[in-house]
Amino acid sequence: MAHRNHWRGGTLPDKELIPWGNSVLLKTTIALCATLFLCVTANAAQYGAIAFSPKTGAIGYSTKGASRGNAQDWAMYYCGQYARDCKIAVNFNNACGALAIGRNGGWGADWGYTRAEAEADALTICRRHDTRCRVKRSACNPGN
Repeated sequence: MAHRNHWRGGTLPDKELIPWGNSVLLKTTIALCATLFLCVTANAAQYGAIAFSPKTGAIGYSTKGASRGNAQDWAMYYCGQYARDCKIAVNFNNACGALAIGRNGGWGADWGYTRAEAEADALTICRRHDTRCRVKRSACNPGN
């Protein structure tokens, strides 16, 4: 029977009984964890899009797309519930997007790493085409 060391009310086997040591098992476990971390990190991207109908003012958006195309499809679907002339105004990835509309139908859209940045940039673009621009929709991927 192996000698056991006591630790915080539980027991740990002696060091020579732990199968890690300088073994292939330890190296394999580290490599597997690193690979899983890289896979999870690579798949953590979230895509968003805002669709807009200049004719009706309908807006649709998506913030949790698995891909750029997926986010665009959902934004177009939601906008398409109210209009037939929807088009993608802005795409964003792990960021925020915003759409600003002016008094006479001019508009601007842009993305930024924060909601404030996206809204400010959308307003700047809108003001190049119209007056009295206001942000009508801004959206961020979760975590932004």
